[in-house]
Amino acid sequence: MASPTLSDLQKALQSWKAATEAKRVDIADRLAHGRPVSGEEEAWLDENGNFVEEDVILEKLQSASNISAALKDLNTSQRHAYDRLQNKVQDLKRLSAKRKAPTKKNDKKAVSPNHKSKAAGKTKARTTGEWTIATLEQRIEIIDWYHANGKNQSQTAKQFSGIYPKLKIKQPLVSAWIKDEAKWREEYDRHGAHAHRMKHARQTQHPEISDMMDLWVAKAMADGILLTGEVLWQKWRVFADLKGIPEDERLELSDGWLAWFKVWNGLKNFKRHGEAGSADPQNVEAERERMKGILTEYELRDIYNMDETGLFYG
Repeated sequence: MASPTLSDLQKALQSWKAATEAKRVDIADRLAHGRPVSGEEEAWLDENGNFVEEDVILEKLQSASNISAALKDLNTSQRHAYDRLQNKVQDLKRLSAKRKAPTKKNDKKAVSPNHKSKAAGKTKARTTGEWTIATLEQRIEIIDWYHANGKNQSQTAKQFSGIYPKLKIKQPLVSAWIKDEAKWREEYDRHGAHAHRMKHARQTQHPEISDMMDLWVAKAMADGILLTGEVLWQKWRVFADLKGIPEDERLELSDGWLAWFKVWNGLKNFKRHGEAGSADPQNVEAERERMKGILTEYELRDIYNMDETGLFYG
C-alpha cells in the first residue's frame, strides 16, 4: 500500500473529527455538568474520541524536512495512531470510488423476510447503566495493584469491582487504562494533590500551545503577576503567532475556554483583586493621599492606569 500524502492525512483527520464531533461534544457537556456518563463512553472519549496523538503526528510531518525519516522516529503509540490515520485515508478513497462508480438499476438481490428477521435478531439494543468515572488516583491505584499481583487484568477487575462498585470495573476498562498507563501517570504527577478529583486527561487541538501556556502561567504566578482573562487570551494568541498557526485553525477563545483553562491550571479560586484584599486599609488610605499630591503636578493626559501591564509580561 502506497504511503498517503500529507494532504490525504489531513483530510482524513478532518473528516474523522467531523464525524465524531457531535458525540464528543455531548459526552464533554455531560461531564462538565456532572451528568451520568457510561464507562463505554468514557473509554471512547479517552481512545477513539481523542485525537491528540494524530495532531502531534501531523505537526511533526508538516515541520519535517524528511517525512520518511520522521515516520521512523515515531514512538509505538504514535505509530499506532499513524496506522489508524492510514486506514481512514483508505476508507475515504473507497467511499469516493463507490460514489463515482456507475450504478446498475436491476442488480438488487432479493432478500427473504426470514433472512431479514434473522439479521435483525443478531442486533441487540445495548443498555448502559450509570457509571461513576474513576479519578486519576483510583486509576493509578488499580494499575499499581495490577503490576504487583501477577498482571492479570480479569483478576484486577474482580479485585476492585468490590472496592469501587460504582465504577463497575470490567476487564476491558482495566485493559484500556493499562494501555495508556504512561499518560495516566504523567497526569497524576502533574496534578499531585488534586489527583483524587481529576477524572480526565486534557484534550486540546493545539497541545504545544497549551504546554507553553502552562509553563508561562506557572512562571507568572511565581512572579506575582495579575492574570486576567484578557491577559490569558492575549498570551495564547502570542504563542499561536510564534508557532505559525493559521487564523482559521486557531481555537475560539470563548468564556468557556477561559473557564476550562482556569480549572486546568488551578486558577478558579484566584480573585482579580486578591492582593488589594490583603493590604492594610490604613496604609492604602495613606498611600492614596500621597499619590493625590504627586498627581497634582501632572496633566490628566500624562496619567496612565497600569493595571493591565500583564498583557506585556514575558
